[in-house]
Parts: sequence; structure tokens; C-alpha cells
Amino acid sequence: MPTTKAFDAAWAATLRHGEARLHAQTPEYRAWSGMKDRCLNPWDHAHDRYGGRGIGIHAAWVTDFVAFLTAVGRRPTPHHSLDRIDNNRGYLPGNVRWATRSEQMRNRRDRKPVTVGDETHLLVEWAAISGIPLGRIWKRLQDGWSAERAVFEPLRADRRRRQ
Repeated sequence: MPTTKAFDAAWAATLRHGEARLHAQTPEYRAWSGMKDRCLNPWDHAHDRYGGRGIGIHAAWVTDFVAFLTAVGRRPTPHHSLDRIDNNRGYLPGNVRWATRSEQMRNRRDRKPVTVGDETHLLVEWAAISGIPLGRIWKRLQDGWSAERAVFEPLRADRRRRQ
């Protein structure tokens, strides 16, 4: 019977890239596999938001992990995950990057830019600029406030209106 070391070497030799060993998949391989599931597997829980709405994968990446890894590169830190720059386009060269959670949150389809004066930012950015909580700005806009007023009117203005 072969030793564990010999078995590991034989097992690794049977793989094209050595990144998908049982119980030891690399983060890049897991990202590639997850991307394929979301886009190509109609039973995947996220398929409706990806493949179901037409998000596809660059043809060379579907069957070739090495081509994907060459184009996208290694994940820079454990805090990065796979992200599409333009959420209405697929997983294509030039449209895929490694991004942090906060970068991804700013890149969601439901994030709409808001213009106040001649500046345009996402609501989360306006909240950071003005010091008004994001939820409060969103509620003010839902209540029909102008963008400028929703972003910059002090919080006390809300309390006076309710009394």
C-alpha cells in the first residue's frame, strides 16, 4: 500500500492544475466553481440572479480553470472575493476583479447614484459625507424629500416634523 505522501503525489499528478484536491480547494478554485454554479446550474440557489437573468461566463473559462486564474490572478487577501465590475455584464475578461465586501456592497445593482448640486454619489457615500445615517437618508427620499434636503438637513428637522 502506498504511503500517504506517495498517494498525495499520485493524486496531484492526476489533476490538471492541482488546486482542487479533496478537502483542500484553493479560494480561487472555489470562486471559479461558485461562478459556474451561479451561472450554469439552474438548481443553484442564486441562479435566478445570475444565469437566470443572462449573466454568462467567458467561454474559455467554463472548462479551463487555468485560463480563468491566468486572467483574474490570485486573490490578494482572504477579505477579497470575486466581483463583476459591471453587474449587467457577465464574467468576462476585463469585467472581473477581486473586491472587498465594502467594494462589492457599493457595486450592487440596487445601488443607485444620487445627485446633489453637481456631485453624484451612492447613498452610502452621501451618508459618510453628511454624517446622516444611510437609513434616514433613504427614508427621507422615500417620503418625497429632495435629494439635497434628505442628505444635508440635520436630524433634528425630522424630530420636529413628527411632533
